[in-house]
Amino acid sequence: MIKERRGRVVEEKEKDLKKEKTAEGAPEYEDVEALASSTVGGVVKISEDVIAQIATQALLSVKGVQPASPGLVANLRLGKKSSSGVKVSVHDGDVPSITVEAYITVKYGLRIPDIAWDVQESIKKNLEQYTGYMVKSVDVYVQGVFFDAPQKEETEGGSQPSGENEPPSSDVGSDV
Repeated sequence: MIKERRGRVVEEKEKDLKKEKTAEGAPEYEDVEALASSTVGGVVKISEDVIAQIATQALLSVKGVQPASPGLVANLRLGKKSSSGVKVSVHDGDVPSITVEAYITVKYGLRIPDIAWDVQESIKKNLEQYTGYMVKSVDVYVQGVFFDAPQKEETEGGSQPSGENEPPSSDVGSDV
């Protein structure tokens, strides 16, 4: 059921995106190919670090999510590039593709599958929008949950009654 929902949502978003581009007067895909063939040749490559930063910002834009540590392998700088809870791998080709692994913690009380879906969509959308690369996959690994910090109103601002169960203090030298 979730896969069906996900498939329908993706199809609807793609249709909406095509409609928006057409409505805004953006060139059709075929026009972009014609334009690309008539311009100066060359190669544009985007660093994996830049892609990881974009993915991290997309991850942080989802409410109720914090980046988590991707583990020991990333700390030792082995394998794929890692940046603040995100690992990125770029596969070269005619159209480069990106594989992303996002390591997150989710705020307690939120539905984890929905949050993971939001993280996937946010990362995919931002990477495709800002890089033009195809996002092959966004794997989300939920490493834990976090709680809101408790309110410290009682200990801060002197709201406790003063002098009632406390020993008297002296500014003059003490016998201790």
